[in-house]
Amino acid sequence: MATQQQQSHLHAAMNPMSRKLADEIQPLMDEIAACMDRGDAAAAAKLFTEDATVISPMGLRGTGTAGVQKVLTADMAAILKGAHSHFTVEAVRQLGDAVFIDAMHEVTGSSAGGGRAMELHVALLAQKKSGAWRLMEARPYAFMTPPTTH
Repeated sequence: MATQQQQSHLHAAMNPMSRKLADEIQPLMDEIAACMDRGDAAAAAKLFTEDATVISPMGLRGTGTAGVQKVLTADMAAILKGAHSHFTVEAVRQLGDAVFIDAMHEVTGSSAGGGRAMELHVALLAQKKSGAWRLMEARPYAFMTPPTTH
């Protein structure tokens, strides 16, 4: 008799409250990834609050819808050009009416990465407005390689 393998839940290791928040936020992250894959910075910027701030891995800072769009446009023309993005929510913490999110951004097929997969950590702050999650802050960055000891 064949047994069905159960697909593991993406956020299974989290406590139930965090898992519920992560499940609610993951579609927002999937939508941002789809915008990045299409190179649609304008649509991605609409997923942020009007007063949001983004600081890119290259140090570009943008505030407000126009500023966020400018930073995303620059990223999509450089490190995300021709790439596929995937975000995974790794942890969430409720902070009043907002949530702090730790996520992993996997970028594959980037010409800037020489075709190698890149992993960026992203620290995010999100808020639910009018029934939909929107990002208030985004700080993607790469971890440094630890120095080797001799």
